[in-house]
Amino acid sequence: ECDKSSNDRLEEHEIEEFCTLLMKRPELEELFHRYSGQDCVLSAKELGAFLQDQGEDADLAHAHTIIQTYELSEKAKQHNRMMLDGFMMYLLSAAGDILNQEHTDVYQDMSQPLCHYFISTSHNTYLTDNQIGGASSTEAYIRAFMEGCRCVELDCWEGSNGEPVIYHGHTLTSKILFRDVIEIIRDYAFKHSSYPVILSLENHCGLEQQVTMVQHMKAILGDMLLTQMLDGQVPKELPSPEQLKGKILVKGKKLPDLVCDPENMSFLSDNNEEEEEEEEEERVLRKDRRR
Repeated sequence: ECDKSSNDRLEEHEIEEFCTLLMKRPELEELFHRYSGQDCVLSAKELGAFLQDQGEDADLAHAHTIIQTYELSEKAKQHNRMMLDGFMMYLLSAAGDILNQEHTDVYQDMSQPLCHYFISTSHNTYLTDNQIGGASSTEAYIRAFMEGCRCVELDCWEGSNGEPVIYHGHTLTSKILFRDVIEIIRDYAFKHSSYPVILSLENHCGLEQQVTMVQHMKAILGDMLLTQMLDGQVPKELPSPEQLKGKILVKGKKLPDLVCDPENMSFLSDNNEEEEEEEEEERVLRKDRRR
């Protein structure tokens, strides 16, 4: 449309015309003309009327400040008038953002116990596609962290060569090494936020590979892994996000005290609640496939 010379490329004024068309905002133009009237220029009083309708400070001094800040034409500024381009600049600036700019940074009280907060949590974090036959990938953990997630799930199963793997058990999803996921967690857990990360372990491994999991977490995560009380004593309440900055916590189900014989502990998740949850989930998946 802008290639008036029909030479399959944009040149000089054609580029300007293209950018102008690209940035057109008909809904903002309609709003501008509604308040500016037939002269297509906003006076400070007309801008004040617009601000008043938005429930904002509508005095003339504030309107003058907006005009002087966002109007592009020096001539219009001199007469305290605002053109369409200046009006659009104002609405599309941070001042016109519906989001309170103070909320772009952490503004809440982060010194309360951890359980006082809603925590952005991911389920089956490792999956990039459906949970029946989709691909598992470490990239999914990167994406979760970059989107602000602070609790990720690791479904851990027995793998070959003594290496635990992560995948959606009893399905056709692909498998990834537990070790590779821990390395990604080390590299990306605190890229987006310095507040603590929780690793939710759904553990289906026997004792031997559980030991391997512990070794990987300690060796790879190092000081980031929280392995002891912050002050050496059992606290009366959970630590706060502020106290746990830069720390990675492991969440899992505690083994019953009755289980103490190593011969009976080859698969500790047998007959426990997690196994029942997996079986229930598998039944739901089978129903979905039949549909």
